[in-house]
Amino acid sequence: MISLFSRKKHGREDGDATRRHILETAVRLFAEHGYADTTSKMICREAGVNIAAVNYHFGSRDDLYRAVLEDVHEHIVNEREMAAITSADCSAEEKLSMVLDAYIATIYSEQSWHSRIWAHELIAPSALGGLSFLEGTLSKERSISRILSDITGIPMGDPALHCCVVTVMGPYLLMLCVQRDMAHRLAPIFHYRGEDMNVYFKELIFTGLKAFAERWKKGELPSAVPTDKP
Repeated sequence: MISLFSRKKHGREDGDATRRHILETAVRLFAEHGYADTTSKMICREAGVNIAAVNYHFGSRDDLYRAVLEDVHEHIVNEREMAAITSADCSAEEKLSMVLDAYIATIYSEQSWHSRIWAHELIAPSALGGLSFLEGTLSKERSISRILSDITGIPMGDPALHCCVVTVMGPYLLMLCVQRDMAHRLAPIFHYRGEDMNVYFKELIFTGLKAFAERWKKGELPSAVPTDKP
């Protein structure tokens, strides 16, 4: 005999599975067509559900897209993963290595839908993404800045440190933007194993950081003049 508790448990599990299925379908469609051109009808047809199911689990198409954006941040080195790395009992160099390993794993994942939405939102922000979505990206950037500050000795807020962040993360973020179905034609780097390419990236990064930090400490770098723009 199945108890009432068991029925509730199975019902909840079924509901969670349906919600996840709708979300995964929406991630793929929003990645393929963008926010503006992805309709609720398309999502329902692809997911095999009715609009009532979407509204029940998410409230509306806009709320579903907000859930998609949260899912994107979960897949691209989420804040819990970043916090675990930054608080790890190891050197700053080892922490940066772990961050880069996490990014390369995401980049070379067979599933690129999340990174495609991430790229859409950074290049052409939607009304529902915008600054709120960017804040999640900036929080990771601040964590990486602190790690790079520990490695180089350059203080937070120094323009030289900003350049370190852009230089270190630029190649990884650029590769995240490359659509996987075009990657092999546009970027030969995808012809090789990600872990092998990451060894090269890290060698270039750590060698460059060491040389740059030495010049900064000796005062050999020119001063950066701020503009009047915010």
